[in-house]
Amino acid sequence: MTSNNQPIILLILKALEGRGAERMVTTLARAYIEMNYHVHVLCLEESHDMRLDPRIEYHVVPYNEPLFETERKQAAAYKKVAERIDDYVFKKIGTPNLVLANIYKVNWIMAYSQLPNIVNVLHTALSRQFQEQLATIPAQTIAHLKMVYGAHPCSCVSEGARQDLLALIDNLNRATTIYNPCDVNEIKKAADQSLAIKQFGLIDKMYIIHVASFDTMKGHRELLQAYAKTQRKLPLVLVGKGRLENEMKNLAIELGIDDCVHFLGFQSNPYPLIAAAALLVMTSKFEGFGYVIVEAQALNVPVISTDCPFGPRELLPKKNLVPVGDIDALAVLMNKAIDNLNDYKSPLKQTLLPSHIAKQYLDFSAEMKNDIN
Repeated sequence: MTSNNQPIILLILKALEGRGAERMVTTLARAYIEMNYHVHVLCLEESHDMRLDPRIEYHVVPYNEPLFETERKQAAAYKKVAERIDDYVFKKIGTPNLVLANIYKVNWIMAYSQLPNIVNVLHTALSRQFQEQLATIPAQTIAHLKMVYGAHPCSCVSEGARQDLLALIDNLNRATTIYNPCDVNEIKKAADQSLAIKQFGLIDKMYIIHVASFDTMKGHRELLQAYAKTQRKLPLVLVGKGRLENEMKNLAIELGIDDCVHFLGFQSNPYPLIAAAALLVMTSKFEGFGYVIVEAQALNVPVISTDCPFGPRELLPKKNLVPVGDIDALAVLMNKAIDNLNDYKSPLKQTLLPSHIAKQYLDFSAEMKNDIN
């Protein structure tokens, strides 16, 4: 248990996997360390995809409950997990000054928690995440989401995601927008680490890169179909892993582009690859934020993206965007960007620096506490 008088920040998530929410947690945790907080990251599962600053204390409270078919049984299981987390935190960590609960599963669990100063962090748009349930059992789904996200104040990683939340859940006046932080110095430092791109058959500033897990929402199929329609002046590099990876490899063969598409798998440090790219393209069907966009901006790499809900339009100029699902338009934009790379560079917003974002969470939590008192 923390024995000194440093205020305590606790960040909770499922596991330290290599995705946007996890990058946000590791970046924010480092920012709070620099602000002289005692910082703890608590996970439900052990994972080694993401590395934590050694000054951050890492904890695992295992999620040992099975998944149940009914909401009632699942809720009972999650209440037990919340009790275990509460007991662990109070005994081993202390009373947190701020708790950031990340990802829906954790948000649901923490709805039953007795810890103080909890803020739910929403990394995506609920209407998209629960699209199927909202179409089939809308009343039950909305009631469930009201229970989960009405329990604590909520912060959304884009204004679009916040508006989506408010449209689903009426009278939720404890919601704000706080963008994901971008640690420019750490990203540049990571990008400078030696990585021989020649081992992948690549040449500096002579390839297009796409970084995302192989999931339907990331738009790999549309990307490959669009790339097949381009002049293919530069090879396409895909960084990530996921259930659709083999399917996309087969699609590249079917499209006759497998000779100029490189599948590099998951890279724990993708930044040298991003920094050496001529262009980064994001083709998601929806995002909460679009982390890879700001990471490319931090490295001064041109970016184009689908104009998907709910993040890219808040980060990029309109000319850098293309409608979701418009394969022909994406192919045209990719050709245009390759021929005019400097036109598609856009500066990183300074308000995304970690110290600024970290303070926003503290201010929001304090504001919510004052409203209660």
